[in-house]
Amino acid sequence: MSEIRGVNLGGWFVLESWIKPALFENIKSKDETGFSLLNPNAEKDLKEHWDTFIVKEDFIYLKSIGINSVRLPIPWWLQGESPYFSCLTYLHRAMQWATEVGLDVLLDLHTAPGCQNGFDNGGIQDVMTWHLDLKNIQITVDKLEYIADTFKDYPSFWGLQVLNEPFLTIDMDIIIDFYLRSYRAIRKHTNKTIVFHDSFRSDHDVWKPFFTNPELKNVMFDLHLYHCFDPKLATCTFDVHIDLILNKRLQIIKDISKFVDVIIGEWSLGIKYDTMKLDPTISHKQYDKMLADLQLYIYSFAKGYYFWNYKIENDRLGWNFKKLIEEGIMPDHYE
Repeated sequence: MSEIRGVNLGGWFVLESWIKPALFENIKSKDETGFSLLNPNAEKDLKEHWDTFIVKEDFIYLKSIGINSVRLPIPWWLQGESPYFSCLTYLHRAMQWATEVGLDVLLDLHTAPGCQNGFDNGGIQDVMTWHLDLKNIQITVDKLEYIADTFKDYPSFWGLQVLNEPFLTIDMDIIIDFYLRSYRAIRKHTNKTIVFHDSFRSDHDVWKPFFTNPELKNVMFDLHLYHCFDPKLATCTFDVHIDLILNKRLQIIKDISKFVDVIIGEWSLGIKYDTMKLDPTISHKQYDKMLADLQLYIYSFAKGYYFWNYKIENDRLGWNFKKLIEEGIMPDHYE
């Protein structure tokens, strides 16, 4: 059974327009950079969002259904570097809530200066220059050290993920060097778990030598496993998804777990039913239930998982953990 049963609190401290579209009305941007630059009331709107999007009752609810950990995406600009605004006070409050309720928190550095992937969740959509400037990488390492030092004394502080989804085209030598530098900077302040994303290359032959380096202690490897981004999965039958889960992804988890603990830092029920070849006698809800149960089964072979996302303020049911429970698709308790 998975030791970590978690959800992501995405869209709270790092904005993504699709998670809360109302925030981006009349703003020609999908990311927090555009929001901060184009919204004359950005700071006021952000503070209201930070106060209301996730509240302590959400932490209490998650604990009550057996969730024991949250992955909390945070920005590199958490101290309020221009043109951004500081969420630091609210982040401290979140850590205190988690402590009071008894939830572990994996702080996840979700953005980096210059953007590490060109996604909206990296802070600047369609920009990816993080790896092209050594100053960007140094700032990221410095921020990780600051985060470790700032939150190390919270009982809820379970671990720190050094960077979310650095893109697969970034040279692996740059990734590995950054990971080692980040590890050493964090270790100056805490021995808590340090998590590294696979950079969308879980099968790369660099990972076993990296994770078997005796210098690395208490580390985990993060895989993000989705069903909606690969074009081949958008037009196939559901059997292809079943085969992917049971015969490919399960084996990947088992193989990697031989040399490092694996977590599934992001997964969802997002799937493109509109273009797939489906059995008309099976409802979308039945397909969703199968997709949920099969993923929960194979993730029990990892050290844990975090569903993306806890809540979505739109009609994308497959991404809305709380709504999926209400609809009877996801389990209402986690052992």
